[in-house]
Amino acid sequence: MRRRPLTTALTLLAAFAVPLSVMYASGCFGGPDTVIDEPVTISVLHSQKGVGADLLRQMAAEFSASHPNISVALEYGGDPSSVARRLREAVGAGEAPTLAEVPETALLGLRDAGVIQPLQNYIASRSYGLELEDLDDFWPCFVAPNTVGRQVWGMPFSHRVIALAYDPDLVPEPPRTWAELMEVAGVLTRRGPDPANSTFGVALQPGADLFTLLLYSNGGLLLAGDPPKYVFNSPAGTTALEYLYEIASLRKSVLLTTGSPARAVAEGRAAMAVGEVSWCENDPSREVMALAPLPDGGAPATMAPGTSLVITSGLSPAHGEAAWRFLRWLMRPENVARWSAATGDVPVRRSAMDEQVWRLGPGMSWNWRRIVGGLEAAAYPPVTPNWPRVKAEMTTAVSRYLLGEFGSSKTLLDGLVDSANRSLGGP
Repeated sequence: MRRRPLTTALTLLAAFAVPLSVMYASGCFGGPDTVIDEPVTISVLHSQKGVGADLLRQMAAEFSASHPNISVALEYGGDPSSVARRLREAVGAGEAPTLAEVPETALLGLRDAGVIQPLQNYIASRSYGLELEDLDDFWPCFVAPNTVGRQVWGMPFSHRVIALAYDPDLVPEPPRTWAELMEVAGVLTRRGPDPANSTFGVALQPGADLFTLLLYSNGGLLLAGDPPKYVFNSPAGTTALEYLYEIASLRKSVLLTTGSPARAVAEGRAAMAVGEVSWCENDPSREVMALAPLPDGGAPATMAPGTSLVITSGLSPAHGEAAWRFLRWLMRPENVARWSAATGDVPVRRSAMDEQVWRLGPGMSWNWRRIVGGLEAAAYPPVTPNWPRVKAEMTTAVSRYLLGEFGSSKTLLDGLVDSANRSLGGP
């Protein structure tokens, strides 16, 4: 969906914060301090590997040490989409984990399937809930995908931001506009008979995310109206698609990759890249690669796709409380900062940037602070039941268009929008 200015984002936050304030005032959630009267074990199905898995294991042990009645058992479940699929299967078999790390775009489907539970009662608890200031501390682009029908269904966890990566030896100053990026990419492209021995001006991953970024940057929208309808076949949409065709297919300045575009810069195959990036103090590619905010096309735009942590349905009160306590502990600013500094993810809370571990790590980079600050106006995925399907169809169509399989950008987008709106009522 379209990025939102701060005032609108705060209104969105208020959509679930106001009902909570009423609950606080009425004492609806006074209750006991805890319902955990004996040791409980909670299970977490996650998608972390490497540094993330090691840190999650360490943090789970620290949490259990400070909460003697709660033990945390971790299980790797594959990539986030695999975790979501396994979660559905496990709930159906009565073997569900307590917590799971799933794609933020999966929450609506999991909610409709009755697999996860809303977090409202936990958030509003007088004993172990969140303050309204805590809710306001999360970046708006992470609040919206986790909020459906004035209910909160997940908490943002692991997110990478889309930005510009470049080789500073080849690109002394990063391009400030998309038009400038096209010109610089053309100058820096060196094509040979063998594509494997060629170097390109920019590496891109063709697909829905790239098209959406350019759509937003041109002032376009994915959805509009009430009830919402897909409208990305606007002039902003055709301009975005034709930009990609010109730079990739006509000027041939692009290394199209299904992998990480930034890796192409680190490996010397491209001078620039637009894609997901991270900050990590142990990343050797930082010696040959610099990062900058995305070029401007008239409106600032970026995205930070990632995962959410959800609590499964059908838990005992004690297990539900234990799961929430661990989730809330992970969301403390100091822990968010620690996670961000170690894994390279962006901090999901603004105040994490004030923590010492972040200030003396990622925060030492002026450009990285600018990139993270851009989350204030970042776009977030549509909270519609058919978005995963629409995104997949859009990715396929963009790739085919760049290969010359469609003669008209407008015809392609009109067909996509028509199909998307016809399936808007379901997956």
